[in-house]
Amino acid sequence: MKNIIKSALGVFLMGSLTMVSCTDVESLDINRPTAQEQNPEAYANYLQNLRNYKNAEHKIVYAWFDNSTKVPASPAHHMTNIPDSVDIVSLMYPEALADFEKSDIETMHNKGSKVVYTISYDDIKTAWEDQQANSDGEGTEFNTYLQAELDKQLAYSASFDGVIVEFIGQDPTFMNTDEKEAYATTQNIVLNAVKSWKSANENKMLTWQGKPQNLIDKTILNDCSHIILDIDKVTDTNQLLLTVKSALADGVPTDNIVIAVSTTGADTSDKKTGYWDTDVRALGEVAHWVAAGYPEADGFTRAGIAIYNVQNDYYATGGTYTYVKEAINILNPAPTK
Repeated sequence: MKNIIKSALGVFLMGSLTMVSCTDVESLDINRPTAQEQNPEAYANYLQNLRNYKNAEHKIVYAWFDNSTKVPASPAHHMTNIPDSVDIVSLMYPEALADFEKSDIETMHNKGSKVVYTISYDDIKTAWEDQQANSDGEGTEFNTYLQAELDKQLAYSASFDGVIVEFIGQDPTFMNTDEKEAYATTQNIVLNAVKSWKSANENKMLTWQGKPQNLIDKTILNDCSHIILDIDKVTDTNQLLLTVKSALADGVPTDNIVIAVSTTGADTSDKKTGYWDTDVRALGEVAHWVAAGYPEADGFTRAGIAIYNVQNDYYATGGTYTYVKEAINILNPAPTK
């Protein structure tokens, strides 16, 4: 992380991080002074330096946060305890935000972070298929269902700084004429809805996720802050490079590529989620790969990472987000003297 953060409030910040990680005594009625209460001026300077850092050139960090708990019982349930240098937090449950979540969003804004949510075409399709399986073939036609879901989910954006649109879809290369026409019709429902939303919300950010090469019309990508690529089947950096190269079809921007990678699973016996091998954490490997990029040689810009299940690292490392912080420091190391 840059010196503009570290120099602002080093010891003071460490104290605040220590306090918020004390989950074992969360149930006790103890009033601890917050960092802001201990030294308001120093904390204000820290926040300003943090915002300056996020406005400066650096590797971007997204994080998906499970906000399913609406009555918080520990610091783990607050997005505000995610490492401060995370740029964009995507809430997994954007509907019906609790009052504490609305307050937390304001705190995130003070830190210069944006709070968004994800709309997934593929999740909508899966939900429709499940509905069809239980409706004896008399359910809603998919394109009608898709339009209604997009309208509903895009309406959540009033409480957020923007949206991530996830679209994996299918490779249209080998479709016949009828298949491609039907696919284009469905795809255009998504694209038109997103374009209309963006036109009405020019100040909000739009990010694309999935397989951009599967879009027939790729012009929407020019309005996106970043393009997030999933690497769920990747097990080493050679495969990672091939995945990126495959995504960069004609019409896909090359200057804002972000790589999605998961923390390890909440279950310690799970040696697949977040691992490239039983003892190699994908998060650190991807962070090193992104940090090592050279646009001139690569032909694209490794703009940052997007971390799935960020809260798992809170539980796995005693509230310190150890491996998330390690990845951020790999991406944006402090200059050496």
